[in-house]
Amino acid sequence: AARFYRTWWALLRYTNAQRRLIPDPLAWPPAATLALSDADKLRQAVWADDSLREAFIAANPEALPAADLDVVASWGQRIAGTFFVLRHLKKYSVFLTEGSPARAYGVVGLLSPFEELVGPHLPVAVQAVLLPFEGKVIYDGLLNTHNVTFGSGIRRSLDIASRNVQE
Repeated sequence: AARFYRTWWALLRYTNAQRRLIPDPLAWPPAATLALSDADKLRQAVWADDSLREAFIAANPEALPAADLDVVASWGQRIAGTFFVLRHLKKYSVFLTEGSPARAYGVVGLLSPFEELVGPHLPVAVQAVLLPFEGKVIYDGLLNTHNVTFGSGIRRSLDIASRNVQE
């Protein structure tokens, strides 16, 4: 978790230096806090323009180790969108993509299990950006949940899609 956040905050600082989206805070996390709305502005900019991420890798403004830059490069394979959190298992939570064909991902929470973030009542629709990280799938730290209750028909279709993915 510490490695991810060290790398992620470096990328967000670089994005802000390039785009000037928020007033430069006196201190960045973990020494300070960043408003959720400010973090979301920076996140949107990072994912909207891959050239920012690529320029960060080339410039390496915070002298990150090559392994951390490789992690940032791997984020070109991110998957963003709406997902349905179907199950909480011991090691990860199952995220199912919307649309067809559905894909399922076992997503690991870095600091807390997803059950603490989205609650035990499933399924839950979330807006997220999934990232590869050290052989696992994580998210970028910002998760927007949709306050929607699913009826039996939708739950049944999600179960069918989940079984199809498993097969």
